Amino acid sequence: MTKALISKFHRNDNGSILPIFGLMVLLLVVIGGAAIDVSRAVNAREKLAYAIDAAALSVAADLSTSVLTNAQITEKIENSFRANLVDAEFLDEAIENLDFVVDSDAGIVTVSSSAGLNNYFLNIPGFGKDGFGPEVFNFGTNAQVNYSRFDVELALVVDVTGSMSGDMATLRTASEGIVDILLPEDTPAEDTKVKISLVPYSAGVNVGSSYATTVSNGESSRCVTERMGTQKYTDDPYDWDPSAAASSFFGGGSTSCSSASQLIPLTNDRDTLVPAIRALQASGITAGQTGTAWGWYTISPNWTNLWPSESAPAVYTDTEVLKFAIIMTDGNNNRHYDRKRRCRNGSCWWYWDVDSDSGYSGDSSTRARQICTNMKAEGITIYGVYFGTSSTSTGARNMKACATDEDTTYYQATSASELIQAFSNIAKRIQQIYLSQ
Repeated sequence: MTKALISKFHRNDNGSILPIFGLMVLLLVVIGGAAIDVSRAVNAREKLAYAIDAAALSVAADLSTSVLTNAQITEKIENSFRANLVDAEFLDEAIENLDFVVDSDAGIVTVSSSAGLNNYFLNIPGFGKDGFGPEVFNFGTNAQVNYSRFDVELALVVDVTGSMSGDMATLRTASEGIVDILLPEDTPAEDTKVKISLVPYSAGVNVGSSYATTVSNGESSRCVTERMGTQKYTDDPYDWDPSAAASSFFGGGSTSCSSASQLIPLTNDRDTLVPAIRALQASGITAGQTGTAWGWYTISPNWTNLWPSESAPAVYTDTEVLKFAIIMTDGNNNRHYDRKRRCRNGSCWWYWDVDSDSGYSGDSSTRARQICTNMKAEGITIYGVYFGTSSTSTGARNMKACATDEDTTYYQATSASELIQAFSNIAKRIQQIYLSQ
């Protein structure tokens, strides 16, 4: 009887499906839950990678324009993390584990971090968590970005002639935007790696009384026009030789350049540049060749002895300095000057011969383009900006010819918003150039 009951019990499988079903449900929950845990970890890693990329790019951009301490770099990365991981549950851990390395010789910044996420399903309390999987999924990543080891010298040459009178607010906004991008407001002047000169021009360039008196031997007290002889196309050092005045003299000839729009030599001080930009006023006619020349002088090492020591341009052979010029106009060059000698009744004297001409082949435009050519030969990258609707006008053609590359460094702006955008794009392009080198 006992053997029969035991045998019957062994053969009876009623109810065995329930525990098997329970085990299968648990296994399916673990498998499905594991997929959720893994997916969470993958998404978290992608978020962290994005945040690290953004932080590295931000720091690289700042390192390209300024000198940062380790504490400043840490603060910038943490701020970037908080902005890009605002809802991430692992934010605090990612900040705690962040690390960076700045290789100043190679111009590379590397940012890394790691964090972990608790598993909801693989780690089921009391149900074999050691067997199912880890309690935490750990993940980490890094990003490596080049930053510029270079300094930048930029001449901003802007048209403040009478034809710009209705657009001066736009020009001021556009010019100030360049300063905002390349000389950020929160960067101390002594830490920045960018210097900008401001060269407003009309019939001449208002270089200020001290500089004007020096280069013209006292003939001009503010407004300087042409340089004489073949030197007008060069950045040879200025001089004054009474015995050869026709070949070495800096003029004179006009007092109609804007009294409010004054040249500012290279500076990294926003408090100098921004008020000068905001003071720009329109006046006079267009001698773009003079503005172009003086833009060159502000970044030429041959003019170091004219400018204050803090504004002295680097030598052309300095491989750690990049030189740029932005030349902008809204019209045609239509004024040039020549120093001539006249004699009458046994007496001779020098005088300024003033000529109003226009057109692409006129003296004013021809001189301007030759100066641009010589600037480019010295390794200066020129951005030409034409503010007007005609792509075939003399002004547009001059700016195309002056630009280093018609396809990449020439801009035409047909409206106020396009001029502001063009200046902004150029500033960002300059950033990209020295970031990638």
